[in-house]
Amino acid sequence: MTGEIDVLIVGSGAAGMLAAVVAAEAGQKTVLLSKGQVARSGATATITGDCSVDGRTCVELLGLKADRNDSPEDFFEDTVVGGKFLNDQRLVEDMIAQVGPLVKRMRDAGMRTGDPIRSPGHRTPRGVWISGMELMQALRKLMIKLDIKVREEFFVTDLLLNDGVVAGVAGIDQRTGEIVGLQAKSVVLATGGGMMIYPVQTAPEELTGDGHSMALRAGAELIDMEMVQFLPCTLMNPAIWRGIQFPWVMGPQSGIRAWLLNRFGERFMARWDPVNMEFATRDIISIACMKEIVEGRGGPQGGVFISWAHLPPDIIDFAATWYFRTHLKGNWIWEGFDFAELVDSIKKGRAIEVIPASHFFMGGVAIDRQCASRVPGLFACGEIAGGLHGANRLSGNASSQILVQGYGAGAAAAAYAAKNRHRDIPRAAWQCAREDLEAPLRRDSGVFPHEIKDELQRLANVKVGMLRSGESLEEAFAGVQKLRRESLPRLYCRSRERLYNKEWADAVECRSLLDTLEATTLSALRRQESRGAHYREDFPKQSNAEAPWNGIITLLGEKMIHARRATDTHRMAPPRDPAPAVKPA
Repeated sequence: MTGEIDVLIVGSGAAGMLAAVVAAEAGQKTVLLSKGQVARSGATATITGDCSVDGRTCVELLGLKADRNDSPEDFFEDTVVGGKFLNDQRLVEDMIAQVGPLVKRMRDAGMRTGDPIRSPGHRTPRGVWISGMELMQALRKLMIKLDIKVREEFFVTDLLLNDGVVAGVAGIDQRTGEIVGLQAKSVVLATGGGMMIYPVQTAPEELTGDGHSMALRAGAELIDMEMVQFLPCTLMNPAIWRGIQFPWVMGPQSGIRAWLLNRFGERFMARWDPVNMEFATRDIISIACMKEIVEGRGGPQGGVFISWAHLPPDIIDFAATWYFRTHLKGNWIWEGFDFAELVDSIKKGRAIEVIPASHFFMGGVAIDRQCASRVPGLFACGEIAGGLHGANRLSGNASSQILVQGYGAGAAAAAYAAKNRHRDIPRAAWQCAREDLEAPLRRDSGVFPHEIKDELQRLANVKVGMLRSGESLEEAFAGVQKLRRESLPRLYCRSRERLYNKEWADAVECRSLLDTLEATTLSALRRQESRGAHYREDFPKQSNAEAPWNGIITLLGEKMIHARRATDTHRMAPPRDPAPAVKPA
């Protein structure tokens, strides 16, 4: 057990790195723990896209080419309308007001920016072009300058409390195989989403809902966990490309009017959003794609088609200049993959079969404007923090969230640490955490981790995916309870080796994945309407007859409890007349 840490950051994406920088600048002894490697892991590494900043700020502060008439008020309205009025509007206000200066600071630190693009849901171009890898490298330099201590390949598994107040964390140092306890005055969760509950995802494999599980077990609230965003057009084959979003970037994301087609060559988006078509928001396109697939109008691999055949090839080539800009390397090399052959095929008129993939969790730990959870000493930032995006996140707003909440959580955690003392970690809490972690190593037989992971991903994909119903959700909930009751206590690792034991890490992740899937399923079951990313085939309409509400998950003993809480609409109230069905005519 080690101590003398003021602020402990869990997660090494850009939100966690910025939180560490800000806390260290405030004079607090700061340590960052990474499940992988700093500046090389987490969802930030997959960003080659936009960071939302209103046009006026783009012009006046950042010196970029944008619509000067685009105001923070317009940006606010688009975000809340896009989130179907489930957003915490105070969090939205903070994001919009604070993101511009933070983009400027990161640019001054070495991150390149490009003129903004327009993405679906935004009325005007406000997506400042950035690279997630460049953002993390800029932050890494700042961390080195501040001499912030980092422990890589450290899997944090538990928050340790003293009388309900954060005292530290427990986890597995995979480089030594030791179970370690770290004492800290405050803890910032920056662990990202839980996309790995689904079999196809755009995110790195370390995003298994660890933060959701830890926070819930520590007494925090989770908000709107049913709101999981799927990215519509990701590659299916070869397997190494599965979940890569290149077709989406080559199409609707960049503003190039690619067409989505079913097996009959029909542009099926005409039935869902005849005005915007393929430029509709991600929630609508994902649901539409999956509907085509499950109703037998998909392609031979089980996806739908995206086509650029109606466009002259030179328009496609031009995209590399005006959209990808400086971040496209070489001959269509993007995010480390060479797509030149694929683009040649596209320019010859061939369609690509694509499938939606889990992409982002709008739901997460409920926080206030200081990024504080209801557990004293526990803060959250980035994707793990819920409430900002409501029922659907607009493109570019994730990067804005990373910067604003990373900065805010670091500042708030540092201020908390400066005013509070270290608390002893109770021996009983430490022993309990240690015994739970070691249990799979002590068993001589049982259930392998991959068996639990395969089954929970099957449940999530089939029962809690883009198309949901009361029946499917009840079946998923029963399946999760069965796994928790019959399989989780029998988790077993074949190897007793502790050093870099991947199967042991998989076993520990099973608890995180099950907690995340159960919270998602219960929240989806209780919301009997279709809203944003949450589509109920048995309730295809959005309910506007009553005021919007957020779903809150808490833990009572070992049982998850769901409750409603009125949504913050202090600035912009939703329409109360009946909304049209999301389901196509």
